[in-house]
Formats: sequence, C-alpha cells, structure tokens
Amino acid sequence: MSTGRPSQPNLPPSLQILYQKQQEYAGLQALREASSELVGRVEKLAEMSNIMADGGEAVGGVLRNWPHVFSILNLFAQQQADTSQANIPEEEQEEQEPLPVLVRLPYGGETSTTANKDGDSKVKQ
Repeated sequence: MSTGRPSQPNLPPSLQILYQKQQEYAGLQALREASSELVGRVEKLAEMSNIMADGGEAVGGVLRNWPHVFSILNLFAQQQADTSQANIPEEEQEEQEPLPVLVRLPYGGETSTTANKDGDSKVKQ
C-alpha cells in the first residue's frame, strides 16, 4: 500500500481509504482477468503441442518404413537387372545404358501442370 498524497485532498480520511481500497480492488480484478487470459493461452498452447506431438509420431512411423521401401525397390531393381541381362545377347549388353529405376512424378501443389493448344499437359519446374 502506498501512503503518498491522495488524489482527492478534500475527502475525509475514511473516504480516502475507501477510494484507495476501490482502486486496489480494481487492480486486483484487472490482474485476475489478465491471469485468466494467460491460462487460456497456455491451455491452447498445450493443446497445440499435443497435436504436434501426435503429428511427430505419425512422421516417425512413416520414416521407420522408408528402409523397407528402399529394400523392396532394391530387390525389384536387382530382379529387373537380372532379367534384362538374361534376355539380351552379350554384345548388346555393353552398348545399352541401364534404365532408370526411380521416376519423379508431380503431385499436389509441388509442381503445376498447364495444358497447351493440343491438349497435352506440360509440367512446369
């Protein structure tokens, strides 16, 4: 409590104390409102953190599967290489370039496609 000069010097001491207590109560109410807003924001932040943690678990699950995907692709590439080597005579095997195994395809908003005059679609990069 401050004992400085009152804002109303003509008031009796009992009314000055009442005025000070009213100001103190108004400050307490403002503090309660501010703290309730802060609690609401912290609860929203906690909720968003839980959502992000769930998303992180999903991403972790996807990342755990990538070694399996690449091992399957490797098996497919080996099988394709074995069958291509068996069907082609030895003279032609050395002349041909190996076929690419992985192809990048656009999806979603990563790249956009536009149609030209002939109706064919072209990929912009």
